[in-house]
Amino acid sequence: MGPGLPGQRSALVAADRAFVEKQWSLAPGTLRETGGNGVIAMFEAMERGEIKACWVICTNPVATVANRRHVVQALEAAEYVIVQDAFADSETTHFADIVLPAALWAEGDGVQVNSDRTMTLARKAVPPPGEALADWDIIARVARAMGFEKDFAFTSAADVFAEASRFSNSKTGYDITGISHARLRKGPVQWPAPAGDQQDRHPIRYLPPDGHDPVFATADGKGVFFARPWMRPSEWPDEEFPFVLNSGCLQHQWHTLTKTGRVDSLNRLNPGPFVEVAPQDALILGLQQDDHVQITSRRGRIVLPVQVSTRIQSGTCFAPFHWNDRFGEDLTVNAVTSDAVDPVSLQPGFKLCAVALERVERPVCQNTDDAETIRKGHPDMMMRTLTTHLGLEQSDKSVIASLPEDARAWLSGFLEGLEMAPPNVGEVPILPASAPLPPKIHARVGGILAGLYSRAHVNHPAMMPQEEITEAVLTPRITVWWASQTGRTEGLATTITSWLQEASHEAESKCLDTFDAKRDLSGLALFVVSTFGDGDPPDCAVPFWDMLREHKKPISDLKFSVLALGDSSYANFCGFGRALDGRLQELGATPLLERMEYEPDFEDTVETWRTVMLKAFAGTKTDEAALSLPATAQVPASGTREVPVMARLCINECLCSADCERDTRRIGLDVSGTDLNWAPGDALGIWPSNPEPYVETVLRALRLPDDTSIVLRGCGTVGLREALVRHLDLCRPNPAMLKILGSCAPGFLPHLLKDASLSVVAEEVPTLFRRMQPRLYSIASSPNVSGRVVELTIGVNNTPWPGICSNWLAGSEEGADVPVFIQPTTHFQLPADDVAIIMIGPGTGIAPFRGFLQERAARKATGWNWLFFGERHAKESFYFHDELAAFLTEGVLTRLDTAFSRDQPERIYVQDQMEAAGAELWKWLQKGAHIYICGDATRMARDVDAALRRIVARHGNLSVSEADTFVSNLTREGRYRRDVY
Repeated sequence: MGPGLPGQRSALVAADRAFVEKQWSLAPGTLRETGGNGVIAMFEAMERGEIKACWVICTNPVATVANRRHVVQALEAAEYVIVQDAFADSETTHFADIVLPAALWAEGDGVQVNSDRTMTLARKAVPPPGEALADWDIIARVARAMGFEKDFAFTSAADVFAEASRFSNSKTGYDITGISHARLRKGPVQWPAPAGDQQDRHPIRYLPPDGHDPVFATADGKGVFFARPWMRPSEWPDEEFPFVLNSGCLQHQWHTLTKTGRVDSLNRLNPGPFVEVAPQDALILGLQQDDHVQITSRRGRIVLPVQVSTRIQSGTCFAPFHWNDRFGEDLTVNAVTSDAVDPVSLQPGFKLCAVALERVERPVCQNTDDAETIRKGHPDMMMRTLTTHLGLEQSDKSVIASLPEDARAWLSGFLEGLEMAPPNVGEVPILPASAPLPPKIHARVGGILAGLYSRAHVNHPAMMPQEEITEAVLTPRITVWWASQTGRTEGLATTITSWLQEASHEAESKCLDTFDAKRDLSGLALFVVSTFGDGDPPDCAVPFWDMLREHKKPISDLKFSVLALGDSSYANFCGFGRALDGRLQELGATPLLERMEYEPDFEDTVETWRTVMLKAFAGTKTDEAALSLPATAQVPASGTREVPVMARLCINECLCSADCERDTRRIGLDVSGTDLNWAPGDALGIWPSNPEPYVETVLRALRLPDDTSIVLRGCGTVGLREALVRHLDLCRPNPAMLKILGSCAPGFLPHLLKDASLSVVAEEVPTLFRRMQPRLYSIASSPNVSGRVVELTIGVNNTPWPGICSNWLAGSEEGADVPVFIQPTTHFQLPADDVAIIMIGPGTGIAPFRGFLQERAARKATGWNWLFFGERHAKESFYFHDELAAFLTEGVLTRLDTAFSRDQPERIYVQDQMEAAGAELWKWLQKGAHIYICGDATRMARDVDAALRRIVARHGNLSVSEADTFVSNLTREGRYRRDVY
C-alpha cells in the first residue's frame, strides 16, 4: 500500500522509479509517483463500491484491522474476494469467493532475514498438504495466466531470490548481489554482500574503512532525528467512555493465533482471552477475578473475562488482540478499536481508544449485522466447500458422479443437517455405518469431513462411546517427570511418554521445575532424571529436591519408578537418581519396579526396559499388543549427536607459558559449509578417535583380524579396526571386559590389555566395550565475533589416565577433519541485554564467559558484567589476559576479580574472592543480576555454592534456611545457572 519499491527504494523518488523500470524492462514513466492511501482507506473505498475486487494474501483483516465493522461491510460489498492462506478457518476466508491454499514457510524453500541483516536459507522441512503451493508460485501462476509469462517465469524460490538480488542500492548500503540460494546452502550470510564478496559476516554498517564518522543514507551523510510535537489522540476519554483501552500482543502468541493457537504448550501459557483491570477500578465497578466485563466503544462491543492486575494504571485496561471469532463470540478486540489514521504513516489507532466498562453476568451475544454475518460465515463456508467438492451442485465435475440418486439424496440431506446444526469446536462429523454409500465413497467423505473440521483434539467426551468415557475416567494419568541439564534426558522422557500413550495410557511429560507438592505427591509417576556434576540434581530439579528433603508427611498415595542416567566415570554414578529413589521410599511411596540406571549410551538397553516398564504400569489399563510395538523410527537431522558434520581444525594454540606444567589450549573449528548455528552458552559435541597405539594394543589382545566384521547398533556392519578407532571406548573397561580379565578393579584399558591374550569371537566384541561417547565442550566464542569458527578452551588431563577427546584434539594438526555437533543449551543462556551478570569461571571454566563477553560487546548490551577467574599462577595461566584487559578498558567488563591460588603463601580461590566482595555481590543480586558458574563440579562448584549461600545469609541478614530458600528461588527464576563437569 505504501510507495516502497525493491531494494529500499521509493516510488516518490524519480531515480528510484527509473532504476526499477530499467530492471523490469518497463517503459519510462510506467511507475506512478505515488503510494496508496492505506488499508483503512482501501476498505472504505471498497465499501463505497469504488473497489470491486480484492486479493488477500497471508493476512486476516477481519480480525486485525481496527474498527473491523468496515472490513466486514467492505468484503460483503465487493463483487469478488480471493483469500490466499495456509488455513481454511481464518475469519477472512469466510467471506471469500475463492480460497487459494498456500504453503507454510516450513513447507517450501525460502530465505529468512534477521534483524541483524543475517540471511538464512530455510529449507523445506515437509511437503505442503493437498493442493497448497508456495505464495510466490501462486502469484506467478496467476500472472502467467493473465498473459505475463515472460515476467513471471519463475520455477523456484531461488529464481525469485535471484531477481531480488539485482536490486542493490549504494545509497542505503543495501546489497545482496553476492548472495544466492546456492551460497546460503553453505551457511547464513549477513548483508551487505556485494558480488564476489566471500565474507559471511558484515557486522559493521555505515562505518567507513578509514574509521571516520559513520555515513548514513542521507543527503549529507548525517543521521536525522525528526522532531514531532505531542498530539492529543483523536479519541479521548469522556463521561460516556471514561476508560482507555490499551490493546497489544503477548510474548508467546502471534497475530490472530492462526499458528500459535494450535500449539498446546503455548495455549497452556495463554489459555484464553482476558482484559486486565486495575484493582481500584475493579472495586468501583464491582469486578472480581474471572468476572465478565462488557467493553463498549463508539464502534462496537466485546465481552471478556477479567484479570485484576496491579500492572495496569487506574483509568486504563489492557486486552490482547489475538483471540477472535474462531474462539467464540464478542472476543475480537478490533471490534472496538479506532480506525482514525496517522496522516504520515497512515497507521490506524489500534493502541488506544476510549471505552466504557460494565460487569455482565455472562457473555451476551452481539446482535449487529457484521457479527451475525461472521457467526453464520463459518458453517456457510464449510457447506459451500463440501457441496462444491462433493459435486452436489455440478455433477459433471463431481468426485462421486457415479453415485445412485438415492445415495446423492442421502448425502445432500446429511450436509443439510450439518448446516442446520453445525458441530461444536473440536467435534468432527462422522458418517454412520448405515449410510447408503459404497465403502470407498464412505471413506472418502469421512476423510474430507475430518480434514475440514478436525482442528482440535477429537476425543471429546460428547463424541466418545460410553464405555470409552468410563475407561477414560477410571484410568489414572501417568506423569513422566524429567530433569535434564543438556536435553538428552528430556528427549528420553518424551519417548517414554509416547510409549505409554501407545499402550493406551493417559500420560504426559513434565519438567520437575513445575512440580507442585500439594498436587503431585500422589498418583502414578515415572521419574527420568540425570545427575549433574558430582551426584547433584540438574538445576531444574533443585527446588523440587529441596522440597522433597524437607517434606515430613508420608506420601503413601504415590506409586513411582525411577530411571536414572549417569556416567560411571564419575564416582557418584547416577547419584541424584539413587538419592531420589531412596527419599521417595523413605516417605512411604510405593516403587512399581526397581530403579534402573543407564550410561550415556542408554539406547542399547532402554528398549529392553520398555517392556518391563509397561507391564509394571499395566495395573490400570494396557493394550497388550502395544507392549511389543517397535519404536517409531525417526531420521535424525544433520549436525546432531547421531549425525555429526565435519569441521576443519583451524586453531590449535597453547594458552599457557612454556614452563607451565599444564596444557590448556585454544581450539578453533571452522564449520563453514555446514548448517550449524549456535549461541553463547551452547556446547560443541566432538566425536573423537582412539589413538593408534591403543587400537594396536586391543587388536593384539583380541587376536582377531582387523577386518573382522562387527555389527554395531546404529552403524551396521563395520570392520574391527574401524570399530576400535571410532565407535568403541578403549579407555574405560566395562564389567564384561573386567570379568573376562578376571579383574574387579577398574583401570586404564590399554594397560589392562597390554599383556592379555583373549579368546573371543566377533559377536562378543560389542559386549566387551563401552560405546564411544562424544565430549561436550562449552563454546568459548560468539558467532558475532568469530563468524563460522567455533572456539573452545580445553584442558589436557592425563591424571589418573589420559582422556580421549582433549588429547586427540590437542594432538591433531590444523586442517584435520573433526566430527562435531551443536548441543543447544536449555539452561545456560544470556539474559536480556540490560540485565547484569556475575560469572564465576576458574580454569577452563572461563570458556563460555569469553563467549558471553564477546556477545554482549557485539550487541552493545547495557547490563553490567562481573567476572571471577582463577588459576594456579598468573604468569603461566592467565588465559585471555589481553582480551579481558581490553574488555575492561572498553567498559564491557565492569569488574574482574582474580584468584591465582599459588602466587602467595596462602591458597586463595574464587570463592574466597567472592566472599571478600560479598557486600557488592549482594547488591548486584538485589538489583536482579544473574549468576553463572562454569567449571569443576567435584570441588569448585560446591565451594562456590556454599560461599554464595554464606554471602546471602551474611549480607542479606538471613538465617541459613532463609538463605537456602533465597538461592533456591534464584534457581527457580533462572537467575542461578551452572555448567559444571
